[in-house]
Amino acid sequence: MTIYLTPNISDEQISAMEPFEAYRFGEELLESRFPRDAARVLRRVVDEVPDSASGWELLGRAYFAAALLEPAEDAFRRVVAIEPTNAWAHTALGLALERQGRHAEGAAVHTIADALGGDGSRAFLSPN
Repeated sequence: MTIYLTPNISDEQISAMEPFEAYRFGEELLESRFPRDAARVLRRVVDEVPDSASGWELLGRAYFAAALLEPAEDAFRRVVAIEPTNAWAHTALGLALERQGRHAEGAAVHTIADALGGDGSRAFLSPN
């Protein structure tokens, strides 16, 4: 589903959502290019289910797309902590570090991603 109008969702509506519903809505918002709104909704997911690697990953992607790089870094670090062998999460973390001008740290994380079987592609921040 593509959302064409700017979303108008209240904090009360977000808090009333079940985590899965919030995840799917956040995913739709991100795909429709509303990353800040997606991040607001996805915070609900990770607050309710803090061990959800997919929730943190999608939240990190939303923050990254909104150019909120420090929160994106934090979210990707959470994914790496939950799934230490996730090559994509290491790549995303490396990209977030590089965008903040922390190139040496980013390069070190990319080396780990490559060792875990990452394809070395850093052009797009998409897990697919």
